[in-house]
Amino acid sequence: MNLENLGARVRKTRLENGMTQEELAEKADISLNFMSLIENGRNMSVQTLVNIAEGLGVSVQYLLYDKMDLEEDVISQQILQDISSLSENEKIYFLNMIKQYKLLKH
Repeated sequence: MNLENLGARVRKTRLENGMTQEELAEKADISLNFMSLIENGRNMSVQTLVNIAEGLGVSVQYLLYDKMDLEEDVISQQILQDISSLSENEKIYFLNMIKQYKLLKH
């Protein structure tokens, strides 16, 4: 894993989201100085990486490998966020709808 590339992806994604280093540092629960070091290729803990990804609204995989399309990743994150706010009955209802859709699609 190239830490400079990881830091560059963090910076690029942060800027695309219109966030300052200070805003992301706060969301990731780290100091502004450490956020700057990360964007410049400094190593970090797995938990910090997870916190940064969550703060940016992207997956850890996107930051590590840059293989997922950012738009698809943002959509997936939004779907997960929307589903988490539903009641258990609503979740079951939408799960059944998705299963039916997949059956009809094939």
